[in-house]
Amino acid sequence: MFDRLEDLVARLDELQLSLSDPSVISDQDKFRRLMKEQAELSPIVEKYLEYKNAKQTIEDSLMMLDEESDEELRELAKEELNDAKALVEKCENELKILLLPKDPNDDKNVIVEIRG
Repeated sequence: MFDRLEDLVARLDELQLSLSDPSVISDQDKFRRLMKEQAELSPIVEKYLEYKNAKQTIEDSLMMLDEESDEELRELAKEELNDAKALVEKCENELKILLLPKDPNDDKNVIVEIRG
């Protein structure tokens, strides 16, 4: 799962570089397609970066707990550690949902008529 997320981060970086290219901007169809792909990838990448930051916070808090002797700082590190663990769990669940394959019919328009 995380290899795929790293690939998505790299793809989003590529898209952002492509979107700043003047030749892509002049080709409206290509620009529109790339913007749509960027809009689909952005929430996934943002959630993954939030997940990575929370994992780093956990590591930092554990390191602080091992090295620190001041009780107040240890309490602060414990609180930070608990918050980060909760955030990691929340992000993992959200990432699983975001990574579900999209239905090919999601992009199509539909008209619903309800009659009484």
